[in-house]
Amino acid sequence: MRKAILILLLAITSCKENNTNLIYSTEKNDSEKIRIELPKLKKWKELYSDKLVKKRFDKNSNEGTTILGVYLTNKIAEQKNNIDYIDFTDYSILFIRDHEQKWKIKNTDLKRIFDIQIKKASIKTINIKDAINRAYSDSTFITTEKPYLLKDYSNHERSFSAIKLIKPYPGNHDYIVTYVVSLINIKNHLVYLGYYLDFNGIESIENAKKNNDIIVTEFIKANE
Repeated sequence: MRKAILILLLAITSCKENNTNLIYSTEKNDSEKIRIELPKLKKWKELYSDKLVKKRFDKNSNEGTTILGVYLTNKIAEQKNNIDYIDFTDYSILFIRDHEQKWKIKNTDLKRIFDIQIKKASIKTINIKDAINRAYSDSTFITTEKPYLLKDYSNHERSFSAIKLIKPYPGNHDYIVTYVVSLINIKNHLVYLGYYLDFNGIESIENAKKNNDIIVTEFIKANE
């Protein structure tokens, strides 16, 4: 069985504290902590509140990152007691990076922050059609250290999203993941959503975008 859970901030570069005033904002929030509401979704169930799920995902979390919620498909949710033996192929994680919470974020900051992160990580952009054609024919096309950006977009004024192809595990050239990361402004605090779906051509890319957008929209509604 392949390793099931990907590193939370995969393909998001780490921004050093001493540069945060240049990257995020010149204003600070009155409080770094805010109340976050997690919406109920039709296709997924929030299970980070379950101690077995929490333990599993905490093992893979990054230092300085706080997980807010984990959404697993309804089918997987029914098998949560066997979580150590499950392959995760469709799930999402809501999280924050702790040092960013002091900065007061505006909607117009989201794309700027994303662009800086992409530049720091040296992530290249590729046409979706070319990516699909090369994904399995060239084992060196995507590596663990070299994900590709397929598209960035905004489906809501309070979010900015990007679709990437990543190869999370060194040595496993057949396993590719469609990863959608969203930067979301919740009460002037920066929150991330990472949505993961096994790559299987154009359909998986379209489904990943659709599913991500559903979760982002419901999350924003729950925190208006």
